Amino acid sequence: MEMAQTKRWGLHWLLMALFGLLITTGIVTPVEARELPLLRVLLAQQTSADVRVISGTYQWFDEETNGIIEDAGQKTWTASASGAVINLVKDNKSLAKSFNGPLLLKAVGSGENILEVNGKKYRGSLRVYYLRSQGTNSLALINVIDMESYLNGVVGMEIGSGAPEEAIKAQALASRTYALQQRDRRDSFGYYYDVQATQSSQVYQGIAGETPRVTQLVNATRGQVVTYDGKLIEAVFHSNSGGQTEDARYVWNSDVPYLRGVPAPEDKYAEEMKGSAALAYHWRKPVTARQLAGQTLSLTGKDPGDVKSLRIAETSPSGRVTRLEVIGTKGIISVDKTKVRQLVDTPSTKFTISGSGGSGSADLQVLSNGSSGVTKTTVATTGSYQLKSSGLAVLTATATAISAEGTTTLSGSSSTANEFILDGYGFGHGVGMSQWGAMGLAKAGKKYNDIIEHYYNQDRRDDRLRIVGEWGN
Repeated sequence: MEMAQTKRWGLHWLLMALFGLLITTGIVTPVEARELPLLRVLLAQQTSADVRVISGTYQWFDEETNGIIEDAGQKTWTASASGAVINLVKDNKSLAKSFNGPLLLKAVGSGENILEVNGKKYRGSLRVYYLRSQGTNSLALINVIDMESYLNGVVGMEIGSGAPEEAIKAQALASRTYALQQRDRRDSFGYYYDVQATQSSQVYQGIAGETPRVTQLVNATRGQVVTYDGKLIEAVFHSNSGGQTEDARYVWNSDVPYLRGVPAPEDKYAEEMKGSAALAYHWRKPVTARQLAGQTLSLTGKDPGDVKSLRIAETSPSGRVTRLEVIGTKGIISVDKTKVRQLVDTPSTKFTISGSGGSGSADLQVLSNGSSGVTKTTVATTGSYQLKSSGLAVLTATATAISAEGTTTLSGSSSTANEFILDGYGFGHGVGMSQWGAMGLAKAGKKYNDIIEHYYNQDRRDDRLRIVGEWGN
């Protein structure tokens, strides 16, 4: 499948462009204009919320009765959960009536409608649910917003407002497709929201997440989504794959044809940024035997005793750990797939292990070049130690240390004894589009449709993956 859009010339094609486009990876065809889809974004679940209209015209609606409660005006409102009902307070005065809900603070003005919820500004409307089915005395706060305004507050938060243009466009397609696919799926199960405003779905900060540059680039891809065999894909993404993306089956036990692993050397672009950005590609993390014992018990309910070893039992073809064994005095405990990251709390599961745990001792040979010549001293150690000399260096229990000053005294190092060093690559689950990889491809001159083809169709170009307009309608 040729991802570059085929150029067409002549008045016939120009007229079609004026009436809207269906954009595929190889063809341009006309479609009818569609109404902007709405999205329900779960902002928070809490017992009360302070709400204020910043601009525009809003009204409170009781969705149980389909009746208007009153105009919101420029007042400060508090919605609270109390006694299985929702109470509304306007400028510190309670309304005479309580409500079962849901309530909707609806934007009814034709201008710019902006409201503030708990100090954060959002476009669109606010729906307030009482969460009776969950047995809690709390409210669900839902921002009801059109898809494109939602993306303006998401895309920059996910990939960074300073990312290369084509990477931002690719992120816009992934985020738009993901949100619509989640909406369709949750609708079928009767959910009261489509996506969350956190990393559980996509990071959404409302107006605080908007920038003129991102808004312009999102608008350049307006309505475009990604389909596979005619259906919206689950356009998952992550920060950095560490050089190779992962098959979904090795993470979530689901074999999805467009979520297959692909080489991603462009992930190294993160290292060009230096500082903390470089850690998205390559990182190191120490984990102590004590931490492992506690986390294993918490995660599995099984006590390993004193942890002696941490062993990689299985890996995927991309090198990610799919099964990890904690070996302790009370037995061997295994964790697999998504629980691996929970156990060791690492950025990804693509890592190797060095070091040894346990509380046993080992002999360390120290060669001292003193006034009477070189002497050898054997010292029993437990864990990691360092010489008391200039240029301190952490040593393992099997190392040989040479001290020019003739020092043979050892002391515990600043590194925790009995620890394992995890040397890893990548940040996130590794499935779908790598955001740092997308930036690397964009810097290399690739267009956003090439980036989408690479990560969601592994460059097969077989026409099963398509970019379509008008939100896939």
